[in-house]
Amino acid sequence: MSRRRVVTNPAPASRADEDFSLVLGGPLYQLFIRTRLIRPPLQLLHRRMLFIPALAWLPLLALATLEGNALAGSGLPFLHDIEAYARFLVAMPLLILAEPVVHSWTRDIVHQFDERGVVPHRSTPGLQAAVESATRWRNSISVEVALIASVFVLAPWMWRHMTLYADTWYASVDGGRIQLTRAGWWLVHVSVPVFQFLLLRWWFRLAIWWRFLWQVSRLPLEVRAVHPDRSGGLGFLGEGVYGFMPLLFAQAAVVSGLVASRVLIGARTAAEFRGEIAMLVVLLVAQVLVPMLFFVPRLVAARREGLRRYGALAAAHGREFESKWIRAPAPAGDRLLGNADVSSLSDLASSHDVVRAMRPVPFDLRVLLQLVAISAAPFLPLVLTEIPLAELLRRVVGMVL
Repeated sequence: MSRRRVVTNPAPASRADEDFSLVLGGPLYQLFIRTRLIRPPLQLLHRRMLFIPALAWLPLLALATLEGNALAGSGLPFLHDIEAYARFLVAMPLLILAEPVVHSWTRDIVHQFDERGVVPHRSTPGLQAAVESATRWRNSISVEVALIASVFVLAPWMWRHMTLYADTWYASVDGGRIQLTRAGWWLVHVSVPVFQFLLLRWWFRLAIWWRFLWQVSRLPLEVRAVHPDRSGGLGFLGEGVYGFMPLLFAQAAVVSGLVASRVLIGARTAAEFRGEIAMLVVLLVAQVLVPMLFFVPRLVAARREGLRRYGALAAAHGREFESKWIRAPAPAGDRLLGNADVSSLSDLASSHDVVRAMRPVPFDLRVLLQLVAISAAPFLPLVLTEIPLAELLRRVVGMVL
């Protein structure tokens, strides 16, 4: 969707928002371009959303079917494994979908630092330096190679130290030792590492984003307490977190699938996971809200200074108003009704109220609740394992009526 932008601050020769991206770069991005899985900047999304999950899931289906473990033949057949569906058919496509979404939203945030004049012209070199630093980390070959190497070592190591109490489609238990099936070999050496790499790369991108916002928060900024967004003009930061929602939902879906698998085999009940689920929701929300807190000192200082300045201005205006209209006879020829003095008094009071209502964080309760909701949504089906659907509907209707 195109939007008309009105520039209120002189733009540098090289626009920071045009240079910034958490996604467009790195060895894998270049590989995708060469293999025609990406047409720059991030087109052909459907190819990546189909090819990468298919690489992870379809061989598992084929091998499990050949081994007779697709619908039966083990304690947990492949097509009954909710965790596999959640990981490879829900979370993995969402991690890929998140790339163009986050790219667009974060670039818009960087643009608004300039558009709203929050980063004044004198601080533009600092903003550009932060963008260049983020770009260098994003394009780091060594980091991406390290991530790839770690997941292809980590996944097999984790599975060698895993405890199983019954045969599944991916492994059998023989005298306390785990023997991978052919489908299990593909799971451990291909499917899980690919998923882990996508997830770890996103965590690395989030680390770059945190570092970028920390650097910007240390620049000389112009935060105006009277701004109507109640965040000193930084309200766009809170609105920008919506771009990370696919990423939050994907991570929650993986854990939800794992919990559902444990519940269905009778290992534990969904209620026993309440503490872990609550902690996960907190951590997911923190992924995108914690870097907003870097701007708290600026907002607190701006509110304090705004209250002092507007308080003094209101006091001076009030004295002049009383001197003219209260303590002395009304000026000849001046009518109180519709007089500009009364309007200015009201406008000043409104401005002072805006300063008093200024928040110490660049987001409001609505943003927080929506992030909690998207992080908790994948766990809602687990409620049905504790409360039948009919009973749940009856309770909801009772609450409404």
